[in-house]
Amino acid sequence: MTQKQFSSLTLAHPTETTETSMIPPALARKLRNPPLEPQSFIATRFDSPEDKAWFGNHFLRFLATDCPFTLFSQRFYNRLSMAFGHIAHYNRHGFYDTFFESTQGRIEFLQQCLEWPCYGDPSSTYSDLERTLQARLSTSQILEILTSQLAIETRQAELALLNRLKAKYEPSHTPSTIAIEAAPPPKVQGDLFTTNSPTPQ
Repeated sequence: MTQKQFSSLTLAHPTETTETSMIPPALARKLRNPPLEPQSFIATRFDSPEDKAWFGNHFLRFLATDCPFTLFSQRFYNRLSMAFGHIAHYNRHGFYDTFFESTQGRIEFLQQCLEWPCYGDPSSTYSDLERTLQARLSTSQILEILTSQLAIETRQAELALLNRLKAKYEPSHTPSTIAIEAAPPPKVQGDLFTTNSPTPQ
C-alpha cells in the first residue's frame, strides 16, 4: 500500500467520530462489522460460544480503536495471552508494553496472529475463533496499513534527525575550519632537493 492510499483511507469520512484518532474509520468498520455471533463457535469444556464471541468482538474493537490500555482488561489479557501462540510476558503491563506501545510492536503482534496455525479441536481450544479472526484481519488489510504507517513514521524520524544534525554541524564548517582540517598538499619532487639544502655562502 502506497503512502497516497494510506492517506486516502485516513481522510475517509472526515466528519465521523470514533474512539481513535489513529485508525482510519474505514479500517475500523472493516474490523468490527459484522459482529461475531456465538452460534458461529463451538463450546469448550470451560468456555461457552458466548465467551468466544465476546473475546473475538473485544479483540476487534481493541484493534479498531488503536489499542487503548483502557480496553486491555485483565479478562481480555488472560485470554489473549493464550491465543495465537502468545505468552504472558510476565503480566498485563508487560504484554501491553511489548506489543501495543508502538507501531512496530503492533505489526509484530499481527504477524504472529496471522501466521499462527490455529492448532487443536474447537471443542477444546479457541482455534475456530482464531481462524475467524485471521480472516477478518486479512480482509481488513490492517497489517499492510500499519506497515505503511511505520514507513511514514520512520521517514519522519529520519528527517527530524537529519535536521538536528545539520543544525548542529553545518554552521561550524566555516572556510577557516575547513582549511585547518584539510590535509597539506603533497610535496613535488623538486621540493625534496631544495627544502633542506644549505644556504649558499
